Amino acid sequence: MKLFDVLPIKFFSILSSINKEIYSDCLFILYKVVNTNTSFGVDREIVIQTFVDYFESLEEVNIFMEENETMKNSRDSANFIIRKLDECGWIDIETTNNYNQIINLRDYAISMLGTMDKIINNEGLEYQGYVYTIFSILFSNESTEHNVMLEQVYENTQRLVNGLKTLNSNIKKYIDQITLKKTPEEIMKLHFEGYAQNIVDKGYHRLKTSDNVSKFRPRIIERLEAIKSDKEYLEIVCKQEIEMEKYKTMDEAYDKVTMGLNDTISALYNIDQIIDEIDRKNFQYIRASLSRVKYLLNNTRDLSGQITEILKYISSSIENYNLNLKEDVILEIEELFGLFPQNFIDGKSLYVSNEGKKDFKPQEIDKANTATKEQREQKIKQLKEKNKTRMSRENVDKFILNALGNNKTINASSLELNEVKDYIRIIYIIIYGKSRLVHYKIKKLSNKVMIKEYSFNDFEIWRK
Repeated sequence: MKLFDVLPIKFFSILSSINKEIYSDCLFILYKVVNTNTSFGVDREIVIQTFVDYFESLEEVNIFMEENETMKNSRDSANFIIRKLDECGWIDIETTNNYNQIINLRDYAISMLGTMDKIINNEGLEYQGYVYTIFSILFSNESTEHNVMLEQVYENTQRLVNGLKTLNSNIKKYIDQITLKKTPEEIMKLHFEGYAQNIVDKGYHRLKTSDNVSKFRPRIIERLEAIKSDKEYLEIVCKQEIEMEKYKTMDEAYDKVTMGLNDTISALYNIDQIIDEIDRKNFQYIRASLSRVKYLLNNTRDLSGQITEILKYISSSIENYNLNLKEDVILEIEELFGLFPQNFIDGKSLYVSNEGKKDFKPQEIDKANTATKEQREQKIKQLKEKNKTRMSRENVDKFILNALGNNKTINASSLELNEVKDYIRIIYIIIYGKSRLVHYKIKKLSNKVMIKEYSFNDFEIWRK
């Protein structure tokens, strides 16, 4: 069976029309009304009144002019929406014995809207508890319907894998968004209101702690292997599958059941690969956000700072003048770079060169150009001083422990904040706060603080 053997041909047409926002709003309004109604369907008048309230809240008039439809009032618009949803196969209208019309969403429309509602509300990380559910099903002795039990194990395993894949995909989405942020404030907002809230708090943190797959997996796999080796148990499952008319013969049922067991065991073993990829993506996000913040805040005059300024200038020129780097030239930087082809012979070259015999002739070192002992010591001292002020994880951790003193917790707003360097340290405190290698953790607060010319969302710093 194919997709449009089930869905009407015009099903998606309203979501690709010029008024797709209006149609989608009305679909979710109807979805909410249907879900909150305990009866079989919803009276047409109730749906019309709900749509009337929606259209009256809009400032636009003649919304459907481009569809060659003219509406006198909001009620006309509500009736038009109902006709359109019926025409495209989203709803079913039933007329009762007393000539009342009842509106129902079709089964596939409910499934579609439920999925889209989860996407809108960012409910993609629904893997929590699946491992515990699988464990509970396998080690419960109450059910005698062994085939149903195994089917629930298969389904929950697949949901677990899909949830982890979704988490992995969502981290990749935030990595891509980092490069689009142009200020440290935007990166901080993306981290706190996006990544930390939707990824770390909802999924990654629980994945590494309370919902760690390794807690129950060994016993789950051991139980599934035992079932696979238990011929009497498998025979009962196969008979139950035939009784439910899923399969016609014992051989067919046996093949499907054992295949399901093998696939489930394999999936549970392979979860480590997905978790390793999630760890790698999480580290990649932290590294990308750090690099982006460093790039945006770099205003030094050393080589790194100057290259940063050149890159910022190139980026702004491309954006402001819509340049194409393959064809257009930025005259101000053209002379800074000289690109030319270079050929050389190495071990993979087809031609083996004959370098000939060379005699080494030692030469006396020119002591006049070497650094004195005092100069070397001074250089080493400068490097040590520079390392003390680096925003490394160790230095930030040491700074926080000193700031905490004998306290168990302090607010970030109580830290010294006199210059840009202190503000940058606040950013590093947040980023390193999720690391297992530091001796503190952070807890977000809802209030925004303004200290001198610096502003940020305040947070608590707790000693681990």
